[in-house]
This record gives sequence, structure tokens and C-alpha cells, in this order.
Amino acid sequence: MMRRERAAGINSGSHYTVLFFSAYFIYYAAYCIFSSYTVLFLTERAYSATVCGIITSLTFLANLLMEPVGGYITDTFLPTRRYLLLLIGMISALCIFCTKYMDQPWIMLPGMVLSAGIVYPFSQLMDAWVDISREKQPDLIYSRVRAGGSIGYAVMSVIGGYYFKHRGWDGYFLVQMVIFLFMIPCLLLLPDTSLGNRRKQEEKEKSLSFFQAFHTLVQNRRFLFWLGIITFYWFSHRLVGSFLSLIIVELGGDAETYGNVCGAGAAVEFAGLMLLAFAWKKKNSHALLGMAIALITNLLRPFCFLLFSGTWALYLGQMLQCASFAFYMSVSVECFAEAADERLRSFSISMGLTVSSVVGTVLANLVGGRLCDMFHPGILILVSFALGFLNSAVFFAERLYHSMEKHG
Repeated sequence: MMRRERAAGINSGSHYTVLFFSAYFIYYAAYCIFSSYTVLFLTERAYSATVCGIITSLTFLANLLMEPVGGYITDTFLPTRRYLLLLIGMISALCIFCTKYMDQPWIMLPGMVLSAGIVYPFSQLMDAWVDISREKQPDLIYSRVRAGGSIGYAVMSVIGGYYFKHRGWDGYFLVQMVIFLFMIPCLLLLPDTSLGNRRKQEEKEKSLSFFQAFHTLVQNRRFLFWLGIITFYWFSHRLVGSFLSLIIVELGGDAETYGNVCGAGAAVEFAGLMLLAFAWKKKNSHALLGMAIALITNLLRPFCFLLFSGTWALYLGQMLQCASFAFYMSVSVECFAEAADERLRSFSISMGLTVSSVVGTVLANLVGGRLCDMFHPGILILVSFALGFLNSAVFFAERLYHSMEKHG
């Protein structure tokens, strides 16, 4: 009897691992087309660099505005699975809308921004979903299933670059829609999440309102510490990453070259996540160690760019940065989960991941663009290294202070 129950648990855990892995693979394949090729798509449609910067900033703002809504809904009203299925329907409708009005920028561009408010929060909600599901499925390892996203991104980087180079950009939105539709079978087979902020009628404690949830979050000092560290992590590495496609084009490359560089980096990211899934398996808590390594390795891409030149350096630097990102992704959910209120786990995790990535990226876009105009692109490498070094120093100083306080 015990063997049968144990076997059922193992099969169930493996089943969910495959489904989550597949869902991440499909999502990040679609994300690659939507996000990574946005600037090249707009440039090919004869939009200026200024317009590209405004649109990309607005898409991140849409993400920042919509994420709290999704996090609160999935903690209070709808399980994550059902909410994501609803989002896929909305994304499909917007892709058809933007395709129809592709030649009318005053209609298409707002459609892109609205679509971003739906597409971007998807991943943070999935991250929170995996973390919550681990309560019933301890064998479910985030690094392992998230690796599916890395390989999906890598595959679609190469395929997308080749496709758009040879077939043009008219199907840009429809390609996204088709990829998202492939995710539906995976979501239908995955379990629903519990609604942590919904209390039974007989319980005395009431559910937190939307604004009470925010108030609880901003009073959490541990959450704010992780938010600051991870925001600056994004700020430092996106100073280079946000301008990588234009740097490659400036060096004589094209959409296919950009796709190959991103694909090489994503392949390293995938391998790193799979290795870390085994490395972290025997450790109960690895957030601090993983984040420390992520912060240190975050310095390697700018260091590489400062020492070497040529296209091969772009490949090497991108692969080193993706190794750092693998460490970051393997522990980032746990960092926010350990600081979360039990009633607001989905909300806390999704908000922490979203705010840090959005604020860090928008700051990098604005500051990086200004620095490029004032000086030259090479200045971004130095600033990226300096910010990464400062962020690491703050992290290790806090850990040293905490250790000294703990031991008197």
C-alpha cells in the first residue's frame, strides 16, 4: 500500500514537472517574439529610435500596472490556471487586432502596449504557481521547470531570426498568437492553486483588501531588502542587454545574428538551470548562496566586453551573463517567497519579480539611452560593472551585519 502511494506521488510529481516545463517552453518562445524582437519589428516598420524607446517603456509600465491586479486576483478570486487561460484568449484577440491595424500606428501601438500588460505578468504568475504547487508536490523543482523557458527562448531566437529575415514581419503578431494557443493543453492538465486570501465564512479573520495587501507588503522589511537588491541586479545587467540588438546591427549583424547570440546565451541558461536543479536538490534553502553567486557572476559580461572586442566577444559575454541569470532565476522566487505573508504568496512573489524587473529595466533604458547620447555606447559597459559591484557590496555588507548581530 505504501509503495503504491509513493509511486503515485512520484508519477504525479514527474507529470507536473513535464507539464510546467512544457508551459515555460511555450511561454518563453512566445515571449521571445513579443519582447526581444520588438525594437527590430518597429525599426523595420520605419519607426524612429525615440518611438521604440517610448513604446518599450510603456510596455513595461503596462506590466507594472497589471501585475498587482493579476497577483491579487489569483490569491482571492480565480486560481492561476483559469486566470492564465483567460489571458490567452485576450492575447489572441489583441494579436488579431494589431495585425489588422498594423499600418495604422495610432491603433496598433496602443494595442501593443495593452498586450504587454497581459503578456509580461504571465511569467511571474507562473513562477508563483510553481512555488505554491511545491507544497503538495515537493519533488517539483523550480530551476528544472524554468529551464524549459530558457530552451524555448533559445530555439525561438534562432527560428524567429531566420523567419523574419526571410519572410518579413507581416506575421509578427500572428506568430505570437499561435505559440500561446499551444500552451492551452498544458494549462488544462495542471492543478488549480488554493486561494490564500479567501477565508471560509466560519473563520473570524477577514480577507485582505487590495490596498491592505499593498500596505502589508510595503511594511515587510525583508521583502523590501530583496526588492532593492534584485532591482539593481536588473538595472546593472539591462544597461547592456537593452541595447544589445542595436549594438549587433552596428557591428554589421542583422536579425539572424542577434537571434543566434541570444540563442547561444539561452542555451547556456538552460544548461545552468538544469545543473542547478540537481545542485540545489539536497539543500533546503539556497536563496542566499544562489543570489550571492548571481551578483558576482553578473560582473563577468561587462568585464568580458572591456577586455575583448569582436563578434565572438558578444557571444562569450552573453553566455556569461546568462549563466548569472540562471543563478538568479533559480533562487529569485524563493527570495520573495520566504519574505511573503502566507495569505499573499502569489501577490508577493509576482509583485516582487515584476517591480524589480520593470523598474530596473526602465531605469536602464532611460539612463542608458541618455548616456549613449551624451557619451558613447561603451560607457554603458563601465556603468554596468560599477552598479553591479556596488550592488554586490551592499548585499555582502548586509549579510555581514546580520551575521554579527546574530552572534552578538
